[in-house]
Amino acid sequence: MNLSDEIIQLFSRQQEQWPQLKHAISQQKQNQERVLTWGNDFTVVVQCNPTRIVSTGAGIDRQTIEKRPCFLCAENRSSSQEGIPFMGKYIILCNPYPILENHLTISLHSHVPQRIRRKIGDMLSLAAELPEYVIFYNGPLSGASAPDHFHLQAGRKSPILLQGESELRTCMMIESNNKEEVEELFEEVYQYLHYRQPDEEEPMMNVIAFTEENQFKLHIFPRKAHRPRQYFEEGNKKLLISPGALDLAGLIITVREEDFTKLNKQDIEDIYSQVSLQII
Repeated sequence: MNLSDEIIQLFSRQQEQWPQLKHAISQQKQNQERVLTWGNDFTVVVQCNPTRIVSTGAGIDRQTIEKRPCFLCAENRSSSQEGIPFMGKYIILCNPYPILENHLTISLHSHVPQRIRRKIGDMLSLAAELPEYVIFYNGPLSGASAPDHFHLQAGRKSPILLQGESELRTCMMIESNNKEEVEELFEEVYQYLHYRQPDEEEPMMNVIAFTEENQFKLHIFPRKAHRPRQYFEEGNKKLLISPGALDLAGLIITVREEDFTKLNKQDIEDIYSQVSLQII
């Protein structure tokens, strides 16, 4: 049995054993969506997904992280939650707050910080095992709600997530049929971004990996801010949007219906300009 089939069986079992997941998937299927386009160049899908308030509203400062138990460590996960081992060092779990179909969290067994540099090869290996999925990474200051525990996420592909560069935000693309070449090119990008942000433990970024026509594809979204100013506004000016990899790709998650309704193209352009790092 291949990994994709194992994951289908995992979701089937978990929905029987874990009421929270069954309810979340039922709710996810009812989420509203709006489509906004910029000619033929770029498309954004805005999704209203109230369950994601847990992630969007998460505090990631050191004091908050130290006070709460790590929800990715085995001893703190739900007793109903089971997973699939991967590479002898990860466990593939059903995400109880789904955005995508078959939304997964791939958690490292060890409690180590969210850092992608030495694990990009693992991300590509997972993409090769799951050709119907996108694998994505949110950096510790770029959308990760658990910056203290390394993890990837994955979900079923959709065209909106495979978009590359556009004038709205920066997307650095690497493509090769050779996994090692992709890793080497990523290291070059990493070093460049580290040069641009020398004071950060890891350059701010989101990464999406997938395979297509026997090619490994890596989309890297360099960041200059964690959240846009609208996140911190009050009243009608507030937009509770905390962009991660999917948002940068083109699937913007809103957790409040009022934000879903009022978000317009100018807001999206402004948010992208605030959080995306321009590469010259």
